Amino acid sequence: MAKIKLLIVYPMDNICQKIGGIESITQNLVNYMPSNFDIEIVGISIKKQGLKIGKWHNIIFQNRNIKFFPILEIKNPNARNLIPLTLRFVWALVWRRHRIDFKKRLIIFHRLEPSYVLGDIKEKKVLFVHGNIKSFGNKYCESKWKEIKSLYYFIEPFFIKHMKKIFVVSQAGCEYYKNRYPEYSSYFQFFPTWYDSHVFYRMEKIDKKSLLCFYKLPDKKKLILTVARLDRAKNPILLVRSFSFINNRCPDSHLIIVGEGQLKRKIIELINNLNLTENVTFLGCKSASEIARLMNISDIFLLTSSFEGMPLVVLESLACGLPVVSTDVGEVPLVVKIGMSGKIVNTHNPMDIAEAVVEVISNRPSPYLCKSAVENYSQEKILKLLYEELKKLANEAI
Repeated sequence: MAKIKLLIVYPMDNICQKIGGIESITQNLVNYMPSNFDIEIVGISIKKQGLKIGKWHNIIFQNRNIKFFPILEIKNPNARNLIPLTLRFVWALVWRRHRIDFKKRLIIFHRLEPSYVLGDIKEKKVLFVHGNIKSFGNKYCESKWKEIKSLYYFIEPFFIKHMKKIFVVSQAGCEYYKNRYPEYSSYFQFFPTWYDSHVFYRMEKIDKKSLLCFYKLPDKKKLILTVARLDRAKNPILLVRSFSFINNRCPDSHLIIVGEGQLKRKIIELINNLNLTENVTFLGCKSASEIARLMNISDIFLLTSSFEGMPLVVLESLACGLPVVSTDVGEVPLVVKIGMSGKIVNTHNPMDIAEAVVEVISNRPSPYLCKSAVENYSQEKILKLLYEELKKLANEAI
């Protein structure tokens, strides 16, 4: 069987220190990819990891032998800097692209910007769009393009036309693109996010007491879990304000926050001002397996994002049998349904969110109903379709 060469161009590191939905999806994509795919990644290196910049390395990535080409070295991939990581990555790509062999590769992008540098490359290109372009109009959007969105809209079509396929994880975003670019409408396809069913599942025999002790969490409390970057898009301020009302209604509730971000200090200040210090636990960043265990011992998952595509963490929560209360963002309504898997809140009012959480806690859906809500979004089902699409694209004539 002929090998399919897949080249992923995205600023992720070889030890998976960078945190985010795109990173999780890429790791999962590589982990389960059939053996007839040869994988190469053009990414970044973390300082002191010993990878020479601008040189190909044979590494183990997600239990898979791949070729890795770091074009940029950074200290902390999760820190926000004056010059965004994406822009630094694009600039490094300009200088080091001559050392990359693009011939007979199917090139995968998770951001449009790096494709600007490779617009002259004739090989087939695939773009994954993880959000909705209309989020530029959201006041919580932190994209630097927001300030110059007219320029983005101007240059975007020049690079859209170079793509062979564009997978969009938001149905609304997909329809928006099709209407905006009718001449390229066949390029766009809605493709949902997936979860790893080997990691996220209902653990029937879990030692909750030991885990509570290990994470220093209170016993006999209603545990409300959130897993998110602590930045404006995820709206953690709304999370804490909502929890304040929840705690008034349900004094035995406790909030668990998994994640890090630039708003952490402000969140801690708000928690102190609201006298919630004893009722909130920060756990920082955790591995996927740790998050799965936390989902299995919690009572509800709370998402207060301002905008999303199809948030992976919602799928993961439901796969663990954990009901979700969420703001009405992205594709969450596809899987979160009242009486079955949680509740959608149509406002960003903390009192409304609190009411929904108390309601779901009081009438918690069956874990099996939650699991059934995402049965069509496991990696077994979604990735099988994706690999077939990539295989078909690779074998098509240019």
